[in-house]
Amino acid sequence: MNIVIIGNGILAVTTALRLALRAKESDKIYIIGKKSRPGSATMAAAAMLNSFCEVEEGSLESEIDLFRFELSYQATRMWPKFVMDHLEVAMQHDCLIDDCKDCGGATGGCFELGTYLINNTATDSLDDANYNAVIKALDDFIEPYSVVDPRDIPNYKPFERNRATRAIYIPNEGWLNPKLTLRSLDASLEGFDCIEFIDEEVESIEKNGNLVENVILKNGNRVSGDKFLLATGATSSEIIDRSNLGISIPRIFYGAGVSIQIKSPNDPHTKAIRTPNRGLACGIYTVPFYTSPNVPLDEIIIGASSYLSPVPIKGARVGSVQGLLNGAMEQINSNFFRAEITAINLGYRPVSADTYPVIGRTSISNLIIATGTKRDGFHLSPLLSEVLMKIIYEEEIDSRFKVFSPERKLIRELSREKAIEISIKHLISSSYQHGFVPSHDRLGEKIKEMYRKELEELHDKVGAFEWGIPPELLDLYRYGHIV
Repeated sequence: MNIVIIGNGILAVTTALRLALRAKESDKIYIIGKKSRPGSATMAAAAMLNSFCEVEEGSLESEIDLFRFELSYQATRMWPKFVMDHLEVAMQHDCLIDDCKDCGGATGGCFELGTYLINNTATDSLDDANYNAVIKALDDFIEPYSVVDPRDIPNYKPFERNRATRAIYIPNEGWLNPKLTLRSLDASLEGFDCIEFIDEEVESIEKNGNLVENVILKNGNRVSGDKFLLATGATSSEIIDRSNLGISIPRIFYGAGVSIQIKSPNDPHTKAIRTPNRGLACGIYTVPFYTSPNVPLDEIIIGASSYLSPVPIKGARVGSVQGLLNGAMEQINSNFFRAEITAINLGYRPVSADTYPVIGRTSISNLIIATGTKRDGFHLSPLLSEVLMKIIYEEEIDSRFKVFSPERKLIRELSREKAIEISIKHLISSSYQHGFVPSHDRLGEKIKEMYRKELEELHDKVGAFEWGIPPELLDLYRYGHIV
């Protein structure tokens, strides 16, 4: 069987590895994508393995959201073994990259468990509510954690006015170096005779009857196969638009995210430090970004900004960089002003028109799609790659994945009233993050009422009477990108 994987991001390569491990001698697996991976979400990620830290007030109330959380929870548990397994494969094929040769894998330099969640005074009460929601989820799922004094967190030195009043340590949520992980996976795959990397982008997908026959590359060449997996992240909708497939999936948008790498020799991290989700995003975090056990452990990644766009953004926005640097210095460690910037990363998270993953087989019998994972693609890859392998081999998977089927109607879990309330809280939280100080004439209440009026008018305009607009999609609805 010839399998064509369109894309070379984290879902593509982890799926390819699982397929290669069970391939027959005559099988061929093609992985198509530019080696430089322009716009890759993984290349800009901090790769926090956070499930509970991402919980927000009310975010686990529906069956769909509970299922999505369950996937995240399972994936976190899978990562330690997945790291060791793929390193073992690389060693068996004598293709382990140099940075991994002296590494102990799950006890080495680029992977470690342990996350500090802080509840600080930098924004408003939404932080308190989401912090409490994380605690409740940890208790409900009997997940171990410990309450810690924020002053005892290693290399946590915020501005006094932004200090944390509460903090917990979650031992089973950690981090990886995603760039190193991708390089290691590439090397592992190159050891298989059945794998062929094609350093080119896909122009379109060519169908004959109810089967995909070829993919057409931008250089004009064609690649044929028996099964096809479209896993190009944020560009998935563009490829479908350029192809005459007769299918429609939830629109995939560019969730442009910026992260910043710094060297801070006097303030190294060994654990992730982060706030709860806030202001339409995941708050501020700093995460170790070790590249090898043989170099100083002083590199840190700061993240992450979030901007949803219908088209690619060519460079990191000045405001995003400024916000991240200010947030890290003021809320995590004031000594970062001495640090050296080593990279500014920009990646496109694939965000669907309903914010839920787009995973599964299509009505074209040999075409499978995997996208819409938002900021969870790297985190979910050990689990989703296993699911995708089973779909390709037409094996049984959890029936609940049907809710994420590519050719579905938009999932609308939020009521209008709840969506408006959540959006107001996040918009106000975002303002506080960027220096908002209300006057003493009830300005805060007036702004809330202004937002409420605007959001009610927007819901009326788009016909959202029985459902609500997810907060992160507000601008896409405002400017007519989702209809």
